[in-house]
Amino acid sequence: MKDLFLKLCRALIPLFGVTTAISCDNVILGPDMYGSPVMEFRMTGKVVDSMTGEPVKGIAVTNADPELMWESADTAFTSADGSFDVRGYDFPSEKRLLKFTDVDGEENGRYFTDDVEVSLVKTETGDGHWFSGVYIAEDVLVRLEPDIPAEYGTPMVEFSVKGRVLNEDASPVENIEVTAVNLHQTVRTAADGTFHISGEMIGFEMTDITLGFEDTDGENNGGEFEDSTMVIKLVKTDSGDGIWDNGDYQAENVEVILKKK
Repeated sequence: MKDLFLKLCRALIPLFGVTTAISCDNVILGPDMYGSPVMEFRMTGKVVDSMTGEPVKGIAVTNADPELMWESADTAFTSADGSFDVRGYDFPSEKRLLKFTDVDGEENGRYFTDDVEVSLVKTETGDGHWFSGVYIAEDVLVRLEPDIPAEYGTPMVEFSVKGRVLNEDASPVENIEVTAVNLHQTVRTAADGTFHISGEMIGFEMTDITLGFEDTDGENNGGEFEDSTMVIKLVKTDSGDGIWDNGDYQAENVEVILKKK
């Protein structure tokens, strides 16, 4: 635990302008001493092409939150199967913002940079002092949009998802934030729990879409609900014009059950 504290201490001193007159090595950890709370974290997942679903290697995974920093040996990169494993130490937080950047040029094709918020779950408790425990996020799926050179146009598809958010008693839940993950589209549920999210993306087809559901108003909608993510299967309803409009995809009557925290 002391080694962990010393790592963060040495990393934080330059940020806060503290002179080297204060030595991290002389800090004594104990229940009555001041210090900075710290967590150990691990985030694993996979990066795929948003159009084809194929894994993307060579993507750098870094911290995108200016309010937080982590102590980690190396920058993580996605492997041949698109998987990544990010681990280290940081101030305690159940949310992390990760940046996914294509840094290898044309080797794996070009992809737009994207920031993705990841929710972590506490799996081990701390020591009751400054170490708050171990936090993990697994099976994080990131869909990166390919940077395709446009030749007289860019292929596009449109999507539409209609549904309803309910609690475990089958009552509607309003004001839940519904987000099309990685597509930057967000709406909120109405008083009857219904939502309609739509938009477009670059691509030749769109067989599914990942939606995130987050309660952001606390107790105002009947309680605090756990965040949830759901992959929605889409049905092609229009074939498009056969040139750059590659059709419409939709899902209706989607039912989402949120559990209370």
